[in-house]
Amino acid sequence: MLQTLNSMTTPDTSPAAGPVSGTAFDTAAGTEKTEVVVIGGGQSGIATSEHLTTAGIPHIVLERDRIAEKWRTGRWDSLCANGPAWHDRFPGLTFDAPTASGAAPVDPDEFAHHDRVAQYFEDYAALIGAPLRTGVEVISVTPRTGEGGYLVTTRQTATGDLGRIIADHVVAATGPFQTPVIPPVIPATVAERRGITQIHSADYDNPEQLADGGVLVVGAGSSGLQIAVELNRAGRDVTLAVGEHDRPPRRYRGRDNVWWLGVLGKWDMAAPPVGAEHVTIAVTGADGGYTVDFRDLAADGIHLVGRAEACDDRGVLRIREDLADNIHAGDRNLLE
Repeated sequence: MLQTLNSMTTPDTSPAAGPVSGTAFDTAAGTEKTEVVVIGGGQSGIATSEHLTTAGIPHIVLERDRIAEKWRTGRWDSLCANGPAWHDRFPGLTFDAPTASGAAPVDPDEFAHHDRVAQYFEDYAALIGAPLRTGVEVISVTPRTGEGGYLVTTRQTATGDLGRIIADHVVAATGPFQTPVIPPVIPATVAERRGITQIHSADYDNPEQLADGGVLVVGAGSSGLQIAVELNRAGRDVTLAVGEHDRPPRRYRGRDNVWWLGVLGKWDMAAPPVGAEHVTIAVTGADGGYTVDFRDLAADGIHLVGRAEACDDRGVLRIREDLADNIHAGDRNLLE
């Protein structure tokens, strides 16, 4: 059996959960009013809350599940952050600082496990006193014609109770990757007939989850790389489809790649137009973080092929003959 893992996006697949922090939503109080409603209690939502709090702007943060739910249930078991702890953090709280939760400290140069990242978000929300309500789903946001502002209709995930909030402004902080995308490389009818199981990286947990057989990992970005290496180390027969990608060095002259990006002003640049940059970046924070070299993966027994294109009715997969070109382009990116 060929198992296909696709690592195109990180979607919203988390189940509903009851409130774990914040103020309980009280529908009996009628329609509430506030200046800003922030939708989403993950990285973007908490960061937005910090800025609004600093500016003294009243606001409410609404989260359907728990704080940082995607980091809890939308990641595989061994996943760690791709940036070092000194970089992947909010202002005012380092990963090695003591907190009320008693979470284990993370060295600034280490790459935090996803469970520790979720706890960090909780600790930071508590530190800044974020007015965060969990277990509250936003059903709709409707402009108030002639009155200004917006009417936000909500529902408690635990009880189904509805609520209404009038806000002058609404910030959508739900994150960019909400729906898993499995390209139609292998049609569902062919997969069913040939006994091919296809799952997205968002649904992958660990090697034991997969039935016996070879595994094709489609996508050689951060997710695909970490999953392919993990499956290979577990003794699975792994094929990795490698498309166009950027391959930055993990470290240069003793500094992590993200430090150099900051020095070069990358983090202060406006977002480039869609398609102007590769969204597939072959970089990893696994095993302490290292520069990815696909030749090393091949030496370890992972079969490398070019971009996966399509599968015919017989179950034969067509692979683009561009592996060498893609690897050479990644090498040029590394050396630029």
